[in-house]
Amino acid sequence: MLDNIKYLMCLKTIDKHIAEKEYDLALEKLNFLIRAEFRPSEMFIKRGRLCHKLLMLEDAYSDFTYVINHCVNKKEAYYERLFLNFEISNYYEAILDADKILELDKGNFDVKRIKFLSFVYSSKEDIAKNYVLELFDFNKYKTVQFLFKETAVAIAKDELAKALKLLGVIDMIDKDNPIKLLKESTIYGIANQTDRQNEILKKIDSVFPKYFISHFRFTDMYTAKDLMEISFLLELKIFDKQNLFAYPMKILEGYKNHIEGHIIDSKECFEDAIKIKPDKPEAYVLLAQTLQLMSGYDNPEYKTGAEENYKIAMEIYKHENLNDKAEDMRRQLKHLNSNLMLR
Repeated sequence: MLDNIKYLMCLKTIDKHIAEKEYDLALEKLNFLIRAEFRPSEMFIKRGRLCHKLLMLEDAYSDFTYVINHCVNKKEAYYERLFLNFEISNYYEAILDADKILELDKGNFDVKRIKFLSFVYSSKEDIAKNYVLELFDFNKYKTVQFLFKETAVAIAKDELAKALKLLGVIDMIDKDNPIKLLKESTIYGIANQTDRQNEILKKIDSVFPKYFISHFRFTDMYTAKDLMEISFLLELKIFDKQNLFAYPMKILEGYKNHIEGHIIDSKECFEDAIKIKPDKPEAYVLLAQTLQLMSGYDNPEYKTGAEENYKIAMEIYKHENLNDKAEDMRRQLKHLNSNLMLR
């Protein structure tokens, strides 16, 4: 009993020593408790964390491994060793530790993140690509945004080679992504590889128009684009130096405002799109839908505007021999007018 009280008092002073940066005293008392076999799992982990903090990395690794090999409660030690393995570039062992943790904690995103990065940095890019796509349910835009964030972290740490590896994974998922190319050129600029930087910047000018056209699609009139996709495509506006895509960019901006509930801003975007391309039907349809929605908020006067825009879109579709689309406009007008009669 007396020994137990002595050990508890010793344990209490360890945290005080660490807080006051008296690390030698803290280690001395941890060693004493470990020799006394007092709470071995807890003491080895505590000493391992302190060794990690003091950059005594081999000692830290040894303590965490002891707990994993000899103690019953080893989950916490796996976490500590995972982070340590990743930090010291033991990527293969980090993957194994991550797998052990995920058997017990399947939803731990931070562990999945470290596992993914370990795949990338150990040159297993193909496995990394499939793993990260699965991580985000094969949503390309969420995946790419995540990769851009990780790239930014690597650049901030001046880990340029790692950042380039991450950008390589983006290229496997979304070929010739202009934002990816811009970040790549930035990295080569930081590394003073000016020729390589200029080469990539030239590539952006040639790639962007084709890339944007292939990724931008006018959806059916009642199908909303995914907000992540819209936001991503709007980021590309900086590459449209000749203002070639002002019309679809306004359409995207209107969509974004609509999804976010900024209906008046959405209306203004579609009106601006009509000014840019008065012979295109999509903006008339979207403006008509927006005005129809606004009329539901005790503003029946907007229904007249909705009717006018549906009619204009219908005439454009007829002129383009898109009879199915024209018929759709006719149905919209019928529905709109039937609602008017109900009032």
